[in-house]
Amino acid sequence: MQRVEALVQRLAAAGWLTQDSVRAALHDVPRHLFAPPVAWPGGDTRVSESSDPEAWLDLVYGDDAIITQLDDGATDLCVGEGRYTSSLSAPSTVVSLLELLDAEPGHRVLDVGTGTGWTAALLSRLVGAHNVTTIEIDRVVSAGASANLKRAGCSPRIVVGDGAQGWTQGAPYDRVHATCAVARVPYAWVEQTRPGGVIVTPYAPGFGSSHELRLVVMPDGTAVGRFTGYASYMMMRAQRHSDWASPSGPGNRTTTDIDPRTIGYAPAGADLAMGAALPGVWARGEHEGDGYILRLSATDAWATARYEPGRDTYQVEQAGERALWDIATSAYFDWIIRRSPGRDRFGLTVTPEGETLWLDSPHTVA
Repeated sequence: MQRVEALVQRLAAAGWLTQDSVRAALHDVPRHLFAPPVAWPGGDTRVSESSDPEAWLDLVYGDDAIITQLDDGATDLCVGEGRYTSSLSAPSTVVSLLELLDAEPGHRVLDVGTGTGWTAALLSRLVGAHNVTTIEIDRVVSAGASANLKRAGCSPRIVVGDGAQGWTQGAPYDRVHATCAVARVPYAWVEQTRPGGVIVTPYAPGFGSSHELRLVVMPDGTAVGRFTGYASYMMMRAQRHSDWASPSGPGNRTTTDIDPRTIGYAPAGADLAMGAALPGVWARGEHEGDGYILRLSATDAWATARYEPGRDTYQVEQAGERALWDIATSAYFDWIIRRSPGRDRFGLTVTPEGETLWLDSPHTVA
């Protein structure tokens, strides 16, 4: 199919696609077999396969994620707006994670977050369908994926369950591949992966950027790895960040000379450093006319910092057990003092007790 080859060529030219095995899988598993009848990449564009099949195929073989569910299925995808809760992921992101996985024929793979089933089908071509277990928490989504996989001639093991728990019946795995972002790497994935095995997941601890993370499981039952790039995925349901709720009362009001956009627009390395200093904190910035507001929230604290054009100082309000704005700015300037290390210099160690972010070496805590 010409559109498949055109997509492959674009991904290769952009540097996303380098492995022949992944290239062959893209040809063997056409993306349109996993696309919904109304393709919607978000925004104002919705294209129906039945009314405009050529435009539908153009969207499907573009490099956009296609939304396949809103509000966990509570909102009509064809006409509504809401929280994106499932999608057919963007090809460049899918390919990037698959190449990080470095899967070989015969590897036993746990695929977390079946979604439409496209990634499970690609993995089936890479390692053999009998070696792939794909797990999806949403029964309706899983049923749709099952139909798509059958139509594509792929037959991995399909499980309905919480991917955060893995699936012990199929362990040990050589590879764990996640198509949803996590704020914390579930230790079950480490437990269920053999030493030397690889875990690849989008990582979104809540502060700023989301990241690609590649971990290798060690003989001592830990996993160690680095952040390799940007990856934006929907959050695992069990780890979703809470929506901002208007505080019930006023916080402590102060002013700052620091432009809130300095923190809100910080690069990925700074986001990792600030996120490590603010575990469990959700950060979001919003433009309000010519202004900007940065909101930080957690179960035990909240903060807001407002940029308004023409002002020399900016309003900060914070309350709770932690002074979130103060901690964020302190972590940011500590990152500056360390010569502003980029994302690729940071790594993560996962143990039964939790996670540790490090800089350059696992022996240097960030």
